[in-house]
Amino acid sequence: MIVTRRRRRRSNLGRFLLPLTALAALAVALAWPPSHDAIANGPLKPVWAVGERVLATVGTPFHFAAQQQTITERNQTIRDLNGRLEQQRAAVAAGDARVQQLQQQVGALNGQPRPTPIPSVRPTTAPAGAAALAPAGGQAAAASEGDRRAAATWAAMEPEKAAAIVQRLPDEQVVRVLALMDADSAAQIMNVLPAIVAARLNRAGAQVGASPNR
Repeated sequence: MIVTRRRRRRSNLGRFLLPLTALAALAVALAWPPSHDAIANGPLKPVWAVGERVLATVGTPFHFAAQQQTITERNQTIRDLNGRLEQQRAAVAAGDARVQQLQQQVGALNGQPRPTPIPSVRPTTAPAGAAALAPAGGQAAAASEGDRRAAATWAAMEPEKAAAIVQRLPDEQVVRVLALMDADSAAQIMNVLPAIVAARLNRAGAQVGASPNR
């Protein structure tokens, strides 16, 4: 009986270990500055030059593709900027058109003739309720300084407040003061007075106006 021994299979790791170690050592040598300078400028300079040309030839397609990608991105950026510029130009043109339209409207308004204001005409007749209080004869000339000051004060006051003062004074004095006021102010005070007080003042004013003719 013949017994044979099976050979152990060698690990595949040993096959790749030596090449990987060599590549790692080469990478370190190329990356380390002293060894890099020694290879590029030493006895291996012709080999280094050939390797650079080979790498440049092999890497040209990748470099070209990278350049194309960069050019494409820049072209897209330029198109975006041109689009924004056109939008800004359109906005400026619209603003200029709006300003021109407003200027035309302003010019048209300035060219139109302005309407002539109609002067207000004050009535020459005294309102109802104040006719009996008009000054008669030389009554206005003979009025006292106190009556004149009271007339100016009542004319500047609100009719309601002046009417409250009127009701606390004698009728003869009220008639004298109201006769010194303009017809509109006197009529406003008479209109807010109670009807009884207004009638009494009208009778007193009629009596004062008739007294010089007696």
